[in-house]
Amino acid sequence: MTIVKSFEVQNPLETSLKGFALANPSITLIPEEKILFRQTDKSKVGLISGGGSGHEPSHAGFIGTGMLSAAVCGDIFASPSTKQILNAIKLLNENCNGVLLIVKNYTGDVLHFGLSAERARALGINCQVVVIGDDVAVGREKGGMVGRRALAGTVLVHKIVGAFAELYSSKYGLNGTAQVAKIVNDNLVTIGASLDHCKVPGRPFESELTEGQMELGMGIHNEPGVDILEPIPITEELIEKYMLPKLLDASDKDRAFVPFTKDNDVVVLVNNLGSVSNFIMSSIAAITTDLLKKKYGIVPKKIIVGSLMTAFNGNGFSITLLNASRCSKELQRNFEEIKDVMDLINTPTDAPGWPIGEFKNKMAPSIDDKILSNDIKVKSVGKYDFDAFAKWIKAGAKQIVESEPHITHLDNQVGDGDCGYTLVAGVNGIVNNLDSISKEYLSEAMAQISDIIEDYMGGTSGGLYSILISGFSHGLIQTVPNKDEPVTKEVVSKALEIALETLFKYTKARKGSSTLIDALEPFVKEFVLTKDFHKAVKAADEGAKSTGTFSAKFGRASYVGNSSNVEDPGAVGFVEFVKGMESAM
Repeated sequence: MTIVKSFEVQNPLETSLKGFALANPSITLIPEEKILFRQTDKSKVGLISGGGSGHEPSHAGFIGTGMLSAAVCGDIFASPSTKQILNAIKLLNENCNGVLLIVKNYTGDVLHFGLSAERARALGINCQVVVIGDDVAVGREKGGMVGRRALAGTVLVHKIVGAFAELYSSKYGLNGTAQVAKIVNDNLVTIGASLDHCKVPGRPFESELTEGQMELGMGIHNEPGVDILEPIPITEELIEKYMLPKLLDASDKDRAFVPFTKDNDVVVLVNNLGSVSNFIMSSIAAITTDLLKKKYGIVPKKIIVGSLMTAFNGNGFSITLLNASRCSKELQRNFEEIKDVMDLINTPTDAPGWPIGEFKNKMAPSIDDKILSNDIKVKSVGKYDFDAFAKWIKAGAKQIVESEPHITHLDNQVGDGDCGYTLVAGVNGIVNNLDSISKEYLSEAMAQISDIIEDYMGGTSGGLYSILISGFSHGLIQTVPNKDEPVTKEVVSKALEIALETLFKYTKARKGSSTLIDALEPFVKEFVLTKDFHKAVKAADEGAKSTGTFSAKFGRASYVGNSSNVEDPGAVGFVEFVKGMESAM
């Protein structure tokens, strides 16, 4: 058994953000929203990125003139909430000419940032989303509709698009800035390799790898890679035989995302996943450069080395290649001022995490607290028995807490190991705040619970449940004609139908995808048909068990080589909750 020692602190995320803001006085932190932002220009497009914490210096470290305008931080390896992101958009909109969201291609991030953009546009804010995916470990066949994961290449998007926004967005606006991001992404490829999984603060270290194994293509959230290498090759062999061919082999139709020739200008980014020494990182850069010239005739135009997109103390590194020649040609066709993408890469920035350039102190922007209003107000309908409701919720929460080790074990096999912790955080948040929700009208109570889940849960599960419960609240409002009419089984069934329809607007996952939906959809349909909670729970249980018979098509489990023999942890978690409720009825 491998023992990994690490420093632990009581509130790692809060103190980390506070320490970063203290060390970078030109950046303002809003602690309760986990938003960091800088002073911006009303004539220029603002750039927001973010995602789960644990990838530092991404993304807050790339806030600066010529890079990002703001970053939104989720919990460890979990997406920020829609509310956080929307508040960041509203803040920037006060002093920017449009807002571009640069989003890593992970289910929770795409869901929350996409929904935030929709809500921002509904408020009249000019906002767009560009989703980044540069990982070649996830090929076309495996990626399917989900697409490639986002890795360290995302940082080059930040740099190039940030420089463009600073220099030219006053002329080309949000559409032009978004187009630049897409062009850069289309010319990026990345692959990572790691000797082991990383240690997540506050959680026990878990790994399926033995001392004689390493993983090729491991994701930045402990997701499994494309292959396990045994015995562990020396670094020269790892790069030459396993990594560069995945990036450059044009005959591999599944992974040949970007063509390269010896005549191309190429930017190389060698990224430290967290715990590789600077000494070895310099060696890796030299080895990579020599092999590119020797095996492919490519002489890099620029080499960038450092810790840019980490996975806590991940004992590995990634190699990113940008085809600067192809990128420059595409940019030239659309923007007359741009002759070479290298000019944008070399444009100075004061972002503290960028490894090239000087940092200059600037006055931090102030905050208008009125913009950050988070009041949840919905129409009051549906009288209900609060005491019975609270009893059911507490029983469901108790069952989740007891089932957490099993759910976490499942997620360690097919995900990033946080599903159990996330669900426990969500149900504890609800239970601890039950006294604050409406005890008279169920539409109000459900809207408030949706908001609580956003605050406590985070990640993909938090987004899905928040949307589902918000949809249920709207379903009640549409179904109950009179304010004081009591909630019946018929009302609940109609509201559940509307809730499921609402959720389906924001996820492509359906029954047979090996996700939460495989348990949720049978539950809803059975209750709508029979109005029998016990039969609905049984249908959900059967649906969850079925996920252990086929491979996942969505979420992080979809990247696993074979997830067909492991039940989906999200589906199991839902079943455990409703079983707990059932026990109290």
